[in-house]
This record gives sequence, structure tokens and C-alpha cells, in this order.
Amino acid sequence: MPANLPPQYYEAEEVYRNAKTPEEKIIALKDMLSIMPKHKGTEKLQAELKKKISKLKEEKEKKSESKSTYNPYLIDKEGAGQVILLGYPNVGKSSVVASLSNANVEVAKYPFTTSLPLAGMVAYEDIQIQVIDTPPLVPEDVPGPMISAIFHADYITIVIDSSANNCLEQLSEIIDFLKKKRLIREKIPENQKAYLLEDILVIATKTDLSGGEQNLDIIKELYPEVEILKISNKTGKNLEKIPYKLFNKLNVIRVYSKAPGEEPDYDRPFILNKGSSVLDFAQLVHKDFAQNLKKARIWGSARFDGQHVAKDHTLEDQDVVELHM
Repeated sequence: MPANLPPQYYEAEEVYRNAKTPEEKIIALKDMLSIMPKHKGTEKLQAELKKKISKLKEEKEKKSESKSTYNPYLIDKEGAGQVILLGYPNVGKSSVVASLSNANVEVAKYPFTTSLPLAGMVAYEDIQIQVIDTPPLVPEDVPGPMISAIFHADYITIVIDSSANNCLEQLSEIIDFLKKKRLIREKIPENQKAYLLEDILVIATKTDLSGGEQNLDIIKELYPEVEILKISNKTGKNLEKIPYKLFNKLNVIRVYSKAPGEEPDYDRPFILNKGSSVLDFAQLVHKDFAQNLKKARIWGSARFDGQHVAKDHTLEDQDVVELHM
């Protein structure tokens, strides 16, 4: 029986051939596997693709264990989530990180000031969000290690200079780059890391300068689904909105623990993905709680304070949970 593969399969195959990193190759192979028709004629090809995916995953694990494969672009995650800033030279990424954190970033008027990624911790209410200032992104020449860092992050934010003549090109070319890397898609396959275009936050800097607002009006016409936050590092306009925006884009919630008969611990919130359950929270607190959990009480999103809830009860941001074994 012939395979009869659709054109989309060959497009994904071309992406696989041009992939630079194991992450990109795995994503392309998974695309090929999901696109191909499932019948007797493709069984051998399905097995080959699965074997390649398995082999790439093994290679990736071995490399991560090897000291010789140290990647200076990768930064260990801290706080409630890791947000990586992407942008062209001199758009103001370093100024954003410097304005919001205590990171020792170098801010200068000449391009390519940042040679390696640098992390800053940005406060949002009672948590910290890790924001990564990256070297300028030139889509046609992005090193493999930086691509790995982009895949590694929890969220991507694009930074553009609204006053620049090439403002539109900055955004469109980075979006095209992320689409090529399968990080922006029209539909996200299950268990794959990607974003819808409307998920992406664009930070537009230098809106205090001439031409900025006009350039952004054009961008909004061409990309109506994209959320744009207009800021000025010079005047401080809307800088205070960035932590709130990033927290919401990370798609996480804060949950506070409470021991029976004691006050809640508001100093150290647990961070969980939106949609997490009481059982997910118990596993994060300690594996013994998850294994021996009998009941739980919650304050916050419950119908009444201290309500008893089931293990599969979905938690909301700033819920207080009391676990009982």
C-alpha cells in the first residue's frame, strides 16, 4: 500500500533537514508523525520516525549530562517562570531589564552591547519573575545555542523600537523566524511547545520619540491579534505594567499552604500551572502528601472559606490550601 503523504508532510520534512538543534529536529519529526496518514502503508515510516525521535531524545539527555556541552546561552530557571526577551540591536531590551530589576546589565547607545544572555529578577506582588536579556536577534544568523535557550524559556516576549524606520520589519521578521522554528503556529499540537500569535506580548519601546505612535498604528492594522504594550524607558511610561502582563502570560497561579490550626504561609507561594488540581499541589508540597492525601480544605475560590474539596478540584490564583493525610 503506497504511503500517499500530503504536501504538509514534505514541508515538515524540509524543516527537519534544516533544523540546527535536537529540539527543532524533534518538533519537526513529531509534526511529520502527526501529519502522515495512519495505515499499513506508513507503518514502517512511522516506526522509523519514532526511532529517530527516541534517538534524538537520548542524545539530548547525554549532552545535558556532559560538561563539555556547556551552553552559555542557557540560564537556570528561577522564580515563577523564565521570560526571554527577543529583539533587534538597540531596541531597549537591556534598559527594560535594568529598569525592572537589580541585574547588572550594560546599557549603551551602540548595538550588540549584550554578548550573552543575562538574567534579572522582576518583582510582581509576592513573587519574582526571571527576565532574560539576550544578544540582539538577527533571524538569518541565530546560533544554535541561542535557539536552545529560546526553547528552554517558559515564555517569549518580542521587544521592538517603535521610533525606528524598520519597526515593522523588526516585528515581522522575528515572527517569521519563530514560525520557521515552529514556535508560533496556527494550531498547537498536543504535548508540543508553541505559541499562538495572539499569545505573544510585544513591548514597544521609545514611544516618547517622534514617529513611534504612527508606526504602531500600522503594526496594529497588519497584526490586529498581537498585544502591544507601549512603554518608554526614558519617561517610565507603562513600565509598571510589565510584571503584571508577564505573570498573566506565564499562565501560572500562586497557591499558599496552611497547616491545620495555623495561619497560612503567605511568604512562600507555590507556583503551579493554571488548571492544576489539589493533588498537583500536594505533589509539589511533598510526595507523602500526594500518596496519603485524605482530604483538603481551601480558602479563596471556594464557595465558602474552609470548604472541603476533592483531590481533582481545580485551584485558582491565590487559593489557600490545607492538606490532611
